[in-house]
Amino acid sequence: MDEFVLHLLVLSHVYMVPHLKCECEQKLELGLLTMDNLVDVFQLALLCDVPRLSLICHRKILKNFKVVSESEGWKAMKLSHPLLEKEILESMINEETIKKERIRKMNERKVYLQLYEAMEALVHICKDGCRTIGPYDKDLQANQPCKYSACNGLELLVRHFAACKLRVPGGCVHCKRMWQLFELHSRLCVNPDDCRVPLCRNFKERISKQSKKDEIRWKILVENILRTRGIKIASCFLQQ
Repeated sequence: MDEFVLHLLVLSHVYMVPHLKCECEQKLELGLLTMDNLVDVFQLALLCDVPRLSLICHRKILKNFKVVSESEGWKAMKLSHPLLEKEILESMINEETIKKERIRKMNERKVYLQLYEAMEALVHICKDGCRTIGPYDKDLQANQPCKYSACNGLELLVRHFAACKLRVPGGCVHCKRMWQLFELHSRLCVNPDDCRVPLCRNFKERISKQSKKDEIRWKILVENILRTRGIKIASCFLQQ
């Protein structure tokens, strides 16, 4: 089998011996595929109608393209089947594009999740207080543990916002970020009348006065944050 597996694969296909064909396919999948014969096996799998084997070969070619492209099988295929070479190169480009798009979406979800966690931390600071900052009627302990990872940076941002002389939007980049967090919270908040976060109700009232373009932009951001949060909750539930 080690020596004649490719010949047997072709013969089993031509003479319609399904058991032998299946045996050849399994042997190739389980250890007889190498970088040297990968392109040859891929072409034979296409000719002999072995879809699973052709898919495995195709994936291995894409994964090890640099090594495979230097093999004798690849050089021979370029001469005998240039269209197949073109298809493989196009699929490799598509695979790379899909990979980049997947990474981009993962990074976007990470940002949306961080924003949601920042909103939770902001409510926590304004309602319960955390370490060194919070409502005047709360007893704060500088060394108390906090479950919100965003609290540390948010505390510094709130302190800066409270003391900055250029607090108006556009005057200070840090204050501008704080204004954006306040507005994002107001759009996520479902109970502004009882909310302890500053300016929550004010931003709710300003929403109707904003331009349509800004409204659409904020709406898309809020939807993406809530969707990402829902995906995380669902994945945690499934893991349990």
